[in-house]
Amino acid sequence: MTTKEIMIDHKSNCSKKTLSSFLLAISCGLLSVTTNIQSGIAAERIKLVYGPFTCSLSVESLKVYAETGEVTPEFKPYTKFLNQQNLMQLRHWLQKDFDRNVVGIHEYTHSPNGEELLQEIGAVVTTHSKRNGFYAIRSALIQAATKSDDWTIIDVIQQFPTENMQINTKKLFTLKSFWKESNVSQH
Repeated sequence: MTTKEIMIDHKSNCSKKTLSSFLLAISCGLLSVTTNIQSGIAAERIKLVYGPFTCSLSVESLKVYAETGEVTPEFKPYTKFLNQQNLMQLRHWLQKDFDRNVVGIHEYTHSPNGEELLQEIGAVVTTHSKRNGFYAIRSALIQAATKSDDWTIIDVIQQFPTENMQINTKKLFTLKSFWKESNVSQH
């Protein structure tokens, strides 16, 4: 199975709050669960990096959790770092449908605002330890939107075009302005 990362569109018919929500979803989903990607064409694992420490989780474990709520044995150790509300938020964001078509995603990710946002998120979601994930995130978003006008964070992760997707959890907190704007509340 392949896996990719997440980015979102903001411009064509996408409000700032929606964009912020998407970023929060990605951040919560990937920060909360440690991950590492090892694949040929697409990411299958996500690697969370915190200083010298790294942890790895398969995208399949995240997908199972998103779809069924089941905590796989691989995912279970990471749940110890999350309270019940955070787990619910993570699941909510992993299964949330974003209905932006490929044209809207393409236009936004090539606009000055979109490129600025992708650069900022790319500093957190990288292809290698020191490489900004800007182009990989843009590609993953466009590819996910190409497959369906309704796509999820998991779909974007599964389109991430490198063997490794790394999430720098220290830098993840620099996106907190987006988190505030998209205060997630569960039903």
